[in-house]
Amino acid sequence: MSVLVNNIVTGLTREQYAEIAAALSDRLKAAPGFRAHYAWENEGGMTVVEIWDSASQHDDWFDNNVRPHLPMEVTPEKHELVNKVTA
Repeated sequence: MSVLVNNIVTGLTREQYAEIAAALSDRLKAAPGFRAHYAWENEGGMTVVEIWDSASQHDDWFDNNVRPHLPMEVTPEKHELVNKVTA
């Protein structure tokens, strides 16, 4: 079943997020298992939520592509989805 991955990235500015997203968006869309990406500002930084087919596919992508661009340590919170409804 799919997994929802929640990253609360304290200290990451909207501008830093935009720079990272611009550099990685095309590769993210082509990554095996990737389904969706959402991001918004929170009081202390940015929140990024993604949907993946599996946690291992996310982890491979994140560790090899995202983590090297982050100026701070982030520990993704993962939730196995028991249902999803899409349009």
